[in-house]
Amino acid sequence: MGWNRTLFTESVVARDHLTSKFQPASCVVTSSFTTTPPTPTLMETQMMDDMVALAKLDSLLDECLAQPIISDLETPYSQYDSTNFVPAPRDIAYIDEVLRQRHAQLINISYQLSIAQSAFWKLEALQTRLEQSLSHVRLSAISHKALTSPVRRIPPEVLGEIFYHCLPTAPYVTPRDVESPMVLTQVCRHWRAVAMSTPRLWASITLHVDLATEEGYRSMCEAWLGRAKSLPLAMRVLNDLDNPDPSTQAHIVNWLRPLLMRCRDFWWHGPALDSLLDSDDAALGTVTCGVSSTPYLTRLHVTSHRGNTYAVRLPGPAPYLHSAFLQCATLHFPSLDNIHLPWPQLTELNLHFALLDSTVLLQILSLCTSLRFLTVSCLCADSDQLALLRTLRAGAIHHTTLRRFEMRVIRHGLGAVLDALTAPALEELDIGFCYRERDPWPHTEFVEFVKRSGSALRKLIVRQNKSVARHLVEYGALAPGLAVTMR
Repeated sequence: MGWNRTLFTESVVARDHLTSKFQPASCVVTSSFTTTPPTPTLMETQMMDDMVALAKLDSLLDECLAQPIISDLETPYSQYDSTNFVPAPRDIAYIDEVLRQRHAQLINISYQLSIAQSAFWKLEALQTRLEQSLSHVRLSAISHKALTSPVRRIPPEVLGEIFYHCLPTAPYVTPRDVESPMVLTQVCRHWRAVAMSTPRLWASITLHVDLATEEGYRSMCEAWLGRAKSLPLAMRVLNDLDNPDPSTQAHIVNWLRPLLMRCRDFWWHGPALDSLLDSDDAALGTVTCGVSSTPYLTRLHVTSHRGNTYAVRLPGPAPYLHSAFLQCATLHFPSLDNIHLPWPQLTELNLHFALLDSTVLLQILSLCTSLRFLTVSCLCADSDQLALLRTLRAGAIHHTTLRRFEMRVIRHGLGAVLDALTAPALEELDIGFCYRERDPWPHTEFVEFVKRSGSALRKLIVRQNKSVARHLVEYGALAPGLAVTMR
């Protein structure tokens, strides 16, 4: 077994030579920063030595593994293993010699096994060191590669523009640490500085009125909007409070008023707060609520899922307001008495109520002389309104700018509206019936409407009323470019 000792001695020497190269003091990758990095020649020499040592160790292990397993241990007495054989004195002497050999073999193999186990542990330690070195080298490569990344050379104003396109697609941003823009401030100091100094990232917010009773929440919102500098805001306010006490309500209103002045896009959802959007003495063009005007407002949403009253009165002039969206799915909308908007300058209007009187719709069309897109639901007319509508001459309301008109009809009134309206610029008409096939299609009124308005109409969509199908040929001749869709 002398070859085993010699081979193992050589392997231990090779192992010790290899492991010594991975001690912290002589490792190629160190934790301390040096101003003069190792030259490529020295690094290549060290790497070559390491590879030679590993190759030699690998070769020694192959030689060890090539040795056969000791398995042929048969003797003349092996056949008597399971018998009642009684050895003679001469046999006993032979068997004693076999036992001596086996004992020597056990000692030798146990010694080799202990050294192999020790080498295995050291190889495991070596593997761990190599893996750690690999991790350190990989991280160093990544960090140094990052130093030359083109993103580091992007000017701050361009980086700010990229950040702006990382904002959520929703028009109103809800402050969250895991979403833009907050998540952008957690990458590095440079990104944080750029994000904090880019006003457009902070010019949109969703506010919760129930949280606004807390000083900490108000301070957070004020800090957020303060980074927007002087930019007009896009702000959604969700009112979750039910019957707040007067002092709390007044406190919240006083906090919201200056913010409303800064808004270009404002969405209020929930029950109204007194003196914010429904002050009793408010009137268009007057100063109320301590706010002189809403000089930047271009879009207004006022929605609610419940309530017995609905009022929208801007606290002051809104010279640029062109889009309004008003909704309360549980309320009848009988008049415009509680709605004060700059009607002549609106170009887009959406009205969604449980019931919307036909007379109110015609009044809106008369007031909104610049309207291009109109959506209303749900149109209705009682007997008194129908009688009033019949007194109007055909085409009494002449609207020259309306391009798209969408309405949902719940009962009556559609024919009277078509009979009273002339819309020479109308290109798309979308009419939906709330009850499938219940109400008749106003064929006569529609034909007269198209004749009065001219041939600009290009698309007619009729929902839940297939009776229009019998008139398709006539409509094709009436307006040659008209496409009719039934759904």
